[in-house]
Amino acid sequence: MSFSSLRFRLLLGAVGFVLTALALAAGGLTFLFRDHVERWVDGELDGYLDQVIAGIDKDAAGTFTVTAPPADPRFEQPLSGRYWQVVVVPDGPVLRSRSLWDFEIDLPADGDIDDEAHHYRVPGPDGSQLYLLQRRVALSDRLGGATAQAAVAVDAAEVSAAVYRFASVLAPFLLFIGVLLVLASWFQVRVGLRPLATMQQKLGAIRTGTRGRLGGGFPDEVQPLASEVDALLDARDQQVERARLRAADLAHGLKTPLQVLLSDADQLKRKGEFEVAAEIEEIVQALQRHADHQLSRARIASPNPNVAADVGEVAARVARVMQRTPEGRRLKWKLDLPSEIVARIDPDDLSEAIGNLTENAVRHAKSTVAIAARRDADTTSIVVSDDGPGIPAEQWDRMLTRGARLDTSVPGTGLGLAIVKDIVDVWSADLPSRRRNGSSV
Repeated sequence: MSFSSLRFRLLLGAVGFVLTALALAAGGLTFLFRDHVERWVDGELDGYLDQVIAGIDKDAAGTFTVTAPPADPRFEQPLSGRYWQVVVVPDGPVLRSRSLWDFEIDLPADGDIDDEAHHYRVPGPDGSQLYLLQRRVALSDRLGGATAQAAVAVDAAEVSAAVYRFASVLAPFLLFIGVLLVLASWFQVRVGLRPLATMQQKLGAIRTGTRGRLGGGFPDEVQPLASEVDALLDARDQQVERARLRAADLAHGLKTPLQVLLSDADQLKRKGEFEVAAEIEEIVQALQRHADHQLSRARIASPNPNVAADVGEVAARVARVMQRTPEGRRLKWKLDLPSEIVARIDPDDLSEAIGNLTENAVRHAKSTVAIAARRDADTTSIVVSDDGPGIPAEQWDRMLTRGARLDTSVPGTGLGLAIVKDIVDVWSADLPSRRRNGSSV
C-alpha cells in the first residue's frame, strides 16, 4: 500500500487523529486527576491546619506548645510524609511534629495576617519536596498577642505517586480504546470506499461487454461521478457510431471510382498497355482490400451485454450457404453443433467470423471441412477445420494482418482472418490455431 493510495491516506489520517486525541485525552485526564488529588489534599491539610492552630497554647511553665495536635498517627511516625510546624514570631519557639524528627521546615515568609491558607512547595527531610499549606494567624491576648506561622505539609511524592498509579491504569485502557478506534476507522474507510470498488467492477464489466452502463445504486457522493461516466460512455458510443457510418460511407464511395479504374485498366490492356494496366489493377486491388476491410470493421457491433447468439443455428446457416457454392459441393462436411449453445456476441458478427473462417477452409480443403462447437463452464469454443495444407505456426501472426496471403495462387483478398481477428478482439475472444492434418481455427 503506497502513499498514493486513498485508503492508506485515510487510514494514516485516522491513526494520526486517534493518536492525537488519545494523547490529549491522557494529558487532560491526568491533569484533571492531579487537580482532584491536590484539592483533596488541600481539604485534608486544611483540616489538620485548623487543628494545629486551635491547639496552640502555653503550658504551666509558660512555654508555647500545641496541646491538641492532629490525631493522625503519621504525624508521630518519623519521616512518615505528614508534618506540621508552628513558628511564633518574632521571638517565639519553633514547634513541630515528631514526624519531622530533627528537620525544621524553612517556612516562607507570609505578609499580612489574613487568615488565608497559602500553598507552597518547599524542601523537606531527606531531600524530599513538600506540598505545604501555611497560614499566618494572630494569637489571643492570653498568649501575649503574638503572631504565629502554622503549616501542615505532605510529601509531594505521594501526590505524584497517586497520579502515576492513575496514569498506569489509564494507559492500557486508552490503548484499548485506540485500537478499537483504529479498527473502526479501518472498517469505516473500507465501507466508505466500497462504492468505488463496485464502480471499478462495473467499469470492468462494461469493458468486457457484460454490462452497458454503471446505472444507479451509488451513494449520493458517488452517483454524480457514475452519471458523468455513463454520459461519457453515451457520447463515446455516439462518436463510434458516427465513425462507423463515415467509414462505411467512405468505403462505399470508393467502390464506384475503383470500378471505373478497373474498366480503364481493361481498355489499356486492349490497347496493348499491359504494364500500365497491371500497375493500375494492383493499386485498385489494394484500395479494394482496404475498402472491404473498412466495411467489415464498420459492420462490427460494439459489445452489448444484452445480445446473444445461438452458435449452432448461426454455424449451421453459414454451412448451408457454403455447401451450395461450387467449391462447397465437392467437399464432405462434418457438423458437430449441439443445440442450446449460446455465446455473448452479436449474431451478425458471429456469422461474419464463422463465414470468413469457413470460406477460408473451403478454399484450401482437399476433401473435408468440419465445424464443431463446445461449451465448457463459461467458455464457448467454435472450431473450423479442414484437411488442407494448413498454416505454418511461424506464419500465423502474419496471416492475421490485413491483406496477407500465404498462397497467392488461390483467389482471395487476404482479409478474412484479419476481419475475424477484429471481431474477436471487439468481443474479448481468442483466435488460436493448431496444425495437424490440415488447419483448425
